[in-house]
Amino acid sequence: MKKMTRRSFSKISAGAAAMAGISSASAAIRTSPLSPNDRLAVGLIGAGGMGMGNLRGMLRIPEVDCLALADVDMRRVEKNRTVVEDTRGRKPEGYQDFRRIIERKDIDMVIVGTPDHWHALPTVLACQEGKDVYCEKPLATSIAEGRAMVRAAEKYGRIVQVGTQQRSAGHFRDAVEFVQSGKLGKIRHVRAWAYIDWTGALGNPPNEAPPDEVDYDMWLGPAE
Repeated sequence: MKKMTRRSFSKISAGAAAMAGISSASAAIRTSPLSPNDRLAVGLIGAGGMGMGNLRGMLRIPEVDCLALADVDMRRVEKNRTVVEDTRGRKPEGYQDFRRIIERKDIDMVIVGTPDHWHALPTVLACQEGKDVYCEKPLATSIAEGRAMVRAAEKYGRIVQVGTQQRSAGHFRDAVEFVQSGKLGKIRHVRAWAYIDWTGALGNPPNEAPPDEVDYDMWLGPAE
């Protein structure tokens, strides 16, 4: 593959971020063949809602191919292999262990769309194997993890972008400037909330064994 510059990587990942919410139906694009040197081979780690949203956005870019995806839930793996095939006409390989993606020499970059506690390790390992990374926010669960990720990117000369695109949107910049201008006056009380009704009712189910298709030990990974 041709050497990728930070500018070209940012262009691709910014396109993915902007289109992350696009449905698979509208993301279905058939593209004309391109030289292998002009293509970017992507592997997805964490094939849930955000990971697949990022991947759908990237697959709207003709130069991007998805060669593999991994998730601890094999039901999700098989479902989304078909989603990619419907989008591009080619079914990627599927794995339960993300390290199978990291070790592949034919993959140029990875999307890390896992739960937060699994952001650091795949990013560091991918950098060590010469891959660039698009990692979902938040960067990490601790300052130490974040520093390790930054050091890995610098040491191995990789490009790592975190999906905090909202921080660079125009209306967010306007809000920051307004706050910093002092026009709000003295702030005496702040309320914050999380608008997550899209998750539906989670309930309080009893403890039970994980489904056979889920590697729960791998899901826990570095978490307590």
